[in-house]
Amino acid sequence: MRLLLVLLTTCLALPGFAQQNSQTWPSYPDSLPVFNYEGKLLKQNWPLLAAGTGLPWPDEAYMAKMISEYPALHEYTQQLVDNGQSHPALIAALNKDYTLLAAQVQQVWRFHFEGQYQQAYELGMKLGPAGYLPALYSKLIHTTFLITTSDEKELLFKQVEELANTLKPLADDYPFLDFGNAYQKARRLELMSTSAAASSGLLSDTMDRLKVLYKQDPDSPLYPAMLGGIHAGVIERVGGFVGSMTYGVSESEAIEMFENALAKESRLPVLYNEFAQALIRIDGNEHQEKIRTLLEQCTLLTPYSAEEALNQDKCIQLISAL
Repeated sequence: MRLLLVLLTTCLALPGFAQQNSQTWPSYPDSLPVFNYEGKLLKQNWPLLAAGTGLPWPDEAYMAKMISEYPALHEYTQQLVDNGQSHPALIAALNKDYTLLAAQVQQVWRFHFEGQYQQAYELGMKLGPAGYLPALYSKLIHTTFLITTSDEKELLFKQVEELANTLKPLADDYPFLDFGNAYQKARRLELMSTSAAASSGLLSDTMDRLKVLYKQDPDSPLYPAMLGGIHAGVIERVGGFVGSMTYGVSESEAIEMFENALAKESRLPVLYNEFAQALIRIDGNEHQEKIRTLLEQCTLLTPYSAEEALNQDKCIQLISAL
């Protein structure tokens, strides 16, 4: 109980845990496709929307399963209510009625896939851990694509890290939490200078965590793609020889991991976008033909969410820059 009280106090003190964000977030661009997942459309399209994350449909059974597997979440929810965070969904969940919580978490995802990232974050942060996870993911995607300055990106990614580290004792082996934390670390590494990245300790930690996740779920397309991207980033900074000797990365392995990811799931613009960017980092001139092919394939895909549309738009931008 004392541990949970300390965790709760820490969570509420963190800037990223505020239920409302006083600053308006940059909006999803009007020029990109519009998505509507009202009502039953979200569930009907869930297999497509969750093709990357592999998350199950967040219904009442899923909420009950989470509480059963991670009992500390129930006590944590009780502490949230006792401390004044009395969203009706939390109160009902304490009585083992997960209907409203499931509906509200589904709404968080609905906001996310439609590109309403601030709304997704703000609602999710009212719903306890079940809502925190999609809220933080929405914040990650928004920061990656719609925040333009490196300093602000770094600040927002660090907020996600603080929240993830605080939640980890409550659900230590929950893969989606670990994935989100690895994602923000990989993005922060991209922002750092070579010396800062080398001394940060983020590289080995992120690679090790992703390898564990990939071993646990070899069917995931995102884990090998993220690993391939990290390999490419290291090669870009220190070269193939030093990268291999010091960090155990290689060009051939990076490419193999991306090919592996595409073999598992060929409908996701993010995989084409990240693969093309990885090849640019490794050697844009040598891989120019492959880069163009990937980007052109990306532009021909049908995006099913705002996140996919943002990745596809990046592919279009990269083609223009070739």
